[in-house]
Amino acid sequence: MLVSSLARASPVHGWSRMTDTNNTDNTDDPTATLFESKLTDGRQRFLAHMIEHAFFVSRRSAADFIRHFPPEVIMEGMADHPELRASILSQTTGLKVKIALKKSWQSAAEDLRIALAEGETNAQTVVSVFDPDDRVRYLPRNKIWAFLIEGDFFNVTANRTNDHRIAKQHIAFLLDRALNDGLLTHRDIIDGVTVAELSARLPKAELGKIIEGALLAGRHKKAFTDHELWSALTAPALVEYVPLPHLWSAVIVPKIALAHGFVGGPDAEHAAAAQAAAPAPEAPTPAAPPQDDQEWVELPEDNVAASDLISEDDFA
Repeated sequence: MLVSSLARASPVHGWSRMTDTNNTDNTDDPTATLFESKLTDGRQRFLAHMIEHAFFVSRRSAADFIRHFPPEVIMEGMADHPELRASILSQTTGLKVKIALKKSWQSAAEDLRIALAEGETNAQTVVSVFDPDDRVRYLPRNKIWAFLIEGDFFNVTANRTNDHRIAKQHIAFLLDRALNDGLLTHRDIIDGVTVAELSARLPKAELGKIIEGALLAGRHKKAFTDHELWSALTAPALVEYVPLPHLWSAVIVPKIALAHGFVGGPDAEHAAAAQAAAPAPEAPTPAAPPQDDQEWVELPEDNVAASDLISEDDFA
């Protein structure tokens, strides 16, 4: 095998059970990774972290990545960056960098495809030498999103214990990352889930934390905002008690996927499927119309007792 010793020894970037120092809302998450994106665009940072986390919790694999992003897609994405193509090619096929630099993206893609087909390299190695930030710089954003959500993992049922646990971890991480990277606000989450849903789903202990937080804020004459509510709630608690399909259709699809252009064109079906996954809210029962034989009598103001009148004092 011609894979360089560097490529064979190199783990996929960030795949270590360490806390992401940039993730201020998720510092105690045991599934946070060591990887920290250097990208300045929040949407790109978010996708880079999501790919790494999906690998780390084993929701996605290197083979899945190469299936979505075969050599032709990877090399074409870096068509204007021969040095990056040469780096990947030399570390996965053993080709000398000076020779790899002379290759067109089409030739580089063919070499990488042959190396994969002949077992001279593998998906894990390719992914490990493809810098996480470069993945989102040079690959189509909507295709990355399609890779991340493939399999509708958010619809997994609780009886599939391990898959359900991973789905909860991944969605909790997703919400915290979206907050950190500026794709989402605390209000977006609360308004999307709705207070009514939280009240119906959260156990008394969790509701007690929220009420206690609101009381303490009031006693100190401070506002109890969506941020304070989120601090009392946290993403792990939210995914534990609120159904994942509801979180996906009410928050993630409209506030992240659609709002930031991760879904579009053929991939729009993922958004539609996610929206359809959540049960529609029950429509309020309409008031019965008055019967034809009913008589309406207008009472003169003099007949209304003073005690029955509503004044501003009643709301003081």
